[in-house]
Amino acid sequence: MIADTLERTKTPAKSNSEDYGVLVGWTHTPFTKGIDLCVQSTAKSSLRDHGVDSRHFLMTRNQALILAKYLLDVTGQTLPEPPRAGRLRTLGRRLLGG
Repeated sequence: MIADTLERTKTPAKSNSEDYGVLVGWTHTPFTKGIDLCVQSTAKSSLRDHGVDSRHFLMTRNQALILAKYLLDVTGQTLPEPPRAGRLRTLGRRLLGG
């Protein structure tokens, strides 16, 4: 009886609203005030049956930026540095006063 109670406290109860799957792709469509992010996923068992589910998330551009930063942080990634201007471009800017 005590062992059963301890086992139940170790494993969180799965809510009916939770759904786990494997991410297989995504697309996005910009719109006036934000982004429509379409995420495609499949349950492990339906992968053989080619069952792919799509879910659309409407988000503001700020929410998309926060999500992007979060994903960069949790994966330990950083954005690549922009390429430095070459000597010819730097010389041209100096000559043109820009």
